[in-house]
Amino acid sequence: MNEIIDILPYSEKTVRVRIQNANIAVKAQPGNFVIIKFSEDGQRIPFSIVATDPELGLIDIIIHRGDGLDNILDILRRSQHLPDLLGPLGIAADIPEGKRLLFCGDGSGFVPLLPLMRTARTRGCHVAAIVSEFSSQMHCLLPEINASSDEVLRAEEDTFLLIASRMMYEGKVDKVIMSGPTLMMKRLADETRRQGVEADCLLNMLMIDGIGLCGVCRVMVGGERKQTCTDGPIFNAHLVDFDSMLNRQRLYE
Repeated sequence: MNEIIDILPYSEKTVRVRIQNANIAVKAQPGNFVIIKFSEDGQRIPFSIVATDPELGLIDIIIHRGDGLDNILDILRRSQHLPDLLGPLGIAADIPEGKRLLFCGDGSGFVPLLPLMRTARTRGCHVAAIVSEFSSQMHCLLPEINASSDEVLRAEEDTFLLIASRMMYEGKVDKVIMSGPTLMMKRLADETRRQGVEADCLLNMLMIDGIGLCGVCRVMVGGERKQTCTDGPIFNAHLVDFDSMLNRQRLYE
């Protein structure tokens, strides 16, 4: 239980880790996450479940050294047993059938989107993706993004919103699902609201302890206080108060 079966390097900074845990593999749904402690005296860290193999009892996560996890990649070993692995946690995504879905994000933002994109394809959706970052992590994820999409569009920071807006205006999008920088999501949520297009946002990047104790991932949704880790991490983007989220993030800079 909780054995690291394989470590698949994407780059010097990014790896995909395959872990054996049959209970989680069978129950996990797109949008769920796990909390992992890599050493007995280490902190508990939430990670999106990017893939599962229920038959073999395997789950996959992606670890990026640039996410404040500089030392973890140095201590991971195949056949290592993790001292603590909790999950699946979080509210599963509601993926419709036969819709035109647009997934938007940056490098790390696409990690939690991957299982949603694969599920959307199996449900007969047309899946489009706009990627707005060309870091090493995004380069690593591009093969999976391409494999899970019918079309992939690359954008710069100043053209991202324009491309998404044009696709919505042309009637090519029934729903937008976004993840990434708060300001990017705020602008995209405003545009989807203006054009009358449904939108969900994944706020995984806010989570620290994953169990609601730290309060850092607190967010206002529809005028109510929510915890991303216990009430999300997926919310209706039209109901999220991104302005208050930005103000809270400035306190932790």
